[in-house]
Amino acid sequence: MRYLAMSAALAMTPVGVPAYAQAKSGGAMATAPAGTCGTLMRQYDGASMDLAANFASSVGDNSAPRATLRQMEDANSLATAKIALDLIRDNRCPTPKSAPSMAPYISQALTCSTERMKASGAESPASCDRANWKTESSAK
Repeated sequence: MRYLAMSAALAMTPVGVPAYAQAKSGGAMATAPAGTCGTLMRQYDGASMDLAANFASSVGDNSAPRATLRQMEDANSLATAKIALDLIRDNRCPTPKSAPSMAPYISQALTCSTERMKASGAESPASCDRANWKTESSAK
């Protein structure tokens, strides 16, 4: 019985049309609540910050287990970015123009990593506050 109910539900779904692209029964297209798009874009951009921070922490480190851990963290960051991108699209927000990359934040990440090594782990330096990290294009 359960299989038949699922088959009937699938039969009513247009083939090849993802769920986010299907019109709601109300007729009007839904829009994202205020602030949702900005929050989702910050989460998407956080993947770029994570990639940059992981790269900066790898400089001068030749440990294979830590390299493997960084690769797993990078994969998790990219998976999180994919989820954020799906939510951005589902909420009909403007989509990002590029994939997550360490390039926009590498300078800030290297500064943070360097200051963290100088501080001997006492406390996190101010340069490590990601709220202050700006891309090269937004700093101009």
